[in-house]
Amino acid sequence: MPTSKTPLFDAALDAYYQNKQPGTFTCKETGEAFEITPKEFELYKLLRVPLPSVTSRARLRRLRASIAGLDLFRRTLPDGTSVVSMFDPESPIPLFHAEDEWDETKIQPLDYGRVIDPARSFFEQWSEFSRSVPRPAIAHNPSNERSEWSVYSHDSKDCYFTYGDSYNERMIYVDQSAKSTDCVDVFMSMSCSWSYDCIQCSNSSNLAFCDKCDGCMDTFFCSSCNGCTNCFGCTNLRQKKYCFLNEQLTEEEYKTRVGAIDLRDARMVEEWKKRIQGIWESAWHAAGINPGSEDVEGDNLHGCHDMTGVYAYECERVLNGYAYGWSKDCADGTSMIYSERCYNSVYQLHGSENKIVNNCQHCIDVEYSTLLASCEHCFGCIGLHHKTFCVFNKQYTEEEYWPLVDAIKTEMLKRGEYGEFFPYSASPCAYNTSHSDPFFPLTKEEAQRLGARWYDFAQERALSASPIEELPLHLNDVTDDVLQKAFKCPQTSRVWRFVKPELAFHRTMGIALPRIHPTARRKERIQQNFPIYLFPRTCGRCGKAVKTRIPPTSPIPLACEECYTNIVGNDEVLIIK
Repeated sequence: MPTSKTPLFDAALDAYYQNKQPGTFTCKETGEAFEITPKEFELYKLLRVPLPSVTSRARLRRLRASIAGLDLFRRTLPDGTSVVSMFDPESPIPLFHAEDEWDETKIQPLDYGRVIDPARSFFEQWSEFSRSVPRPAIAHNPSNERSEWSVYSHDSKDCYFTYGDSYNERMIYVDQSAKSTDCVDVFMSMSCSWSYDCIQCSNSSNLAFCDKCDGCMDTFFCSSCNGCTNCFGCTNLRQKKYCFLNEQLTEEEYKTRVGAIDLRDARMVEEWKKRIQGIWESAWHAAGINPGSEDVEGDNLHGCHDMTGVYAYECERVLNGYAYGWSKDCADGTSMIYSERCYNSVYQLHGSENKIVNNCQHCIDVEYSTLLASCEHCFGCIGLHHKTFCVFNKQYTEEEYWPLVDAIKTEMLKRGEYGEFFPYSASPCAYNTSHSDPFFPLTKEEAQRLGARWYDFAQERALSASPIEELPLHLNDVTDDVLQKAFKCPQTSRVWRFVKPELAFHRTMGIALPRIHPTARRKERIQQNFPIYLFPRTCGRCGKAVKTRIPPTSPIPLACEECYTNIVGNDEVLIIK
């Protein structure tokens, strides 16, 4: 057995586990009871971390509160340069131009190194240190082209206000989508084109107001339809054509009925959006669809084994994960790709043995760090590339590094800090501008009780702008002059403008312009897609216990995956009146 590099910490952690066992615990953040199963217990021991102190939902909320959300801001750098930033104007973090991140002759993070005192609270020292180290104004990838207003995206071209996207072209107000072109206001869409206001659709074209449709074309206001063409207001159909509210029509009947619905009129759009919500809530939904997976609990787990979570591809032994790919032996993470034996981290690519990291790639044995690339054996660092044996951005020899880290981790464990993610107060983002806000919305008071900042958008709300009533209700009445106007959102009082490619898209699709702020629209779509955590429920057909993203308070009829497959396979779908 190899000699431990951190013998004091290992002995302390072993002693900690002698007095622990699986069971029911109380969340120190919410007061709720939560379970740690024997399987989870053993994985935490394997990862060499103490047991979580908060619910899996609170763990995920903390993680996503540490990363930027859907809003972008104009900021001025110390040299007077104006840049697009993912950090609000009240953020205490010093900024630099995103392009400089890739030029080590301009940015030298070791210049900000400082000595850590193991006897002091790590998080107090981290907050001081974190506010001294400059960050790139926006998460920028040089593979993007003409996509200045895109965050956490790569290999995208001519995109505007997109988030977490890849291999996209000509996309506007799009979140976590890939390999798509010419879409506006979509969330989690893959390989789609000419789609508007859609959620989790794939391999489709000319869609509007659709949810979870795959392989569809010329389809509107449909949910959970596969391989359908020319359908309107349908749910749970397979390989159908010319259906209206699940009623089979002839081509002529279908065109007559759809032709009477003018989606260029915002009043007609709103009428159908309200009507379709009730229709969708009366249709059968699957508790979770997990193709090619075994021994899993969750939704959209593809080819996974022994996993709990939402949205993952080919993972093994991953617990409490959201948005994972090709990873194994991990727990409590989100947006993790090609990761192994990693814990409580967010936005990690190609990592091993990492714990509590944020936006790190190609790293090994890195802990409590952010914005690291190709680093090994670093603790509490920011912005380092190709470095080893650093603590708080200070370089050490290997002989110096391990005793220092051993002392830090041992003292953190004694104080109850080790294993905890960075506190809300340490986030560079205000809570309502972070990526937790769309998934875990809080009031200002609730966020502040957690220690988070809040940004009021006071300057934006004070701007003069046209009331939304001045935006024509019918697309045919909208002239190019609309591009010169700013409008005030009736829901949020925030101000926004339409951009030229957006107007051109609406004219091509023949759909009325939206009438609320883009961020409000994006949050509505994300929240319409159900939570990204699980609830225990039972199948409404066979009574089987299931874990699902659909809350117990929802009126939606719920079926386990087997029963749902039988329902849609036997065409147990009624004509909707």
